[in-house]
Amino acid sequence: MAGSLRFVRGLAAAGGELSGALARVLWENISRSGRLAQALARLQQAGVVEMRGAGPIDERIIRLTTAGRSQSLESVDPITLWARPWDGAWRIVAFDIPETAVALRVRLRRKLHEHRFGWLQNSVWISPDPIPDFRTLAGEKLTLPESLTIFEARPIGGESDEEIVTSAWDFTALGKAHSHYFALLRLRPHRLQGPKAWLAWLDTEHRAWQKLARIDPFLPRPLHPRGYRGQAAWNARQEGFAAFRAALR
Repeated sequence: MAGSLRFVRGLAAAGGELSGALARVLWENISRSGRLAQALARLQQAGVVEMRGAGPIDERIIRLTTAGRSQSLESVDPITLWARPWDGAWRIVAFDIPETAVALRVRLRRKLHEHRFGWLQNSVWISPDPIPDFRTLAGEKLTLPESLTIFEARPIGGESDEEIVTSAWDFTALGKAHSHYFALLRLRPHRLQGPKAWLAWLDTEHRAWQKLARIDPFLPRPLHPRGYRGQAAWNARQEGFAAFRAALR
């Protein structure tokens, strides 16, 4: 399973499509025992890849499906998230859970963070996105109707949206994570190094990107604060993947 996940990530980094011959090179540098045909059959059955053409695998084209691309992104597509519209209203979740219900408080905060809410103050969390049914989103067991308030608001005290954004999300920590990520991208292998070196780098890059994805709220573009380097990091990631594609081919 781990080998298949690495193969999917490698295929995505290679542009989502490889000849069967190059897919074999990729697979043989990932798995010591598994057979490519068996791995591809499992991935096809799961709807992750598709094969085009006829004849032996080496003469066919291996391509990620839409579901496969989503899997490689782990459900975080920055381009789509940045491009989503914003209507200018903030959605606010405020709760007053008793101190005795510590476990419930922790689970609710974890769920809010999971859905990229920003922590404005105390038990007040915000999001730029509509909340059609927060109790369903959070899970019925996590909410107490009498302790939870959800509403939409716009600032009227002169606060700018940028001030709200930088207060609710930790862009200082995100900036440090971006600096680390840029440094890692600069350490990618030389273009003449073999697939194993590139795959090891891709594993390290993947872990660093996961860390970024956990703390970046991926807000709509109108809400990006000054100094935000998320889009630059994404562009640099694509450049690294382009170098991997060139090395593999």
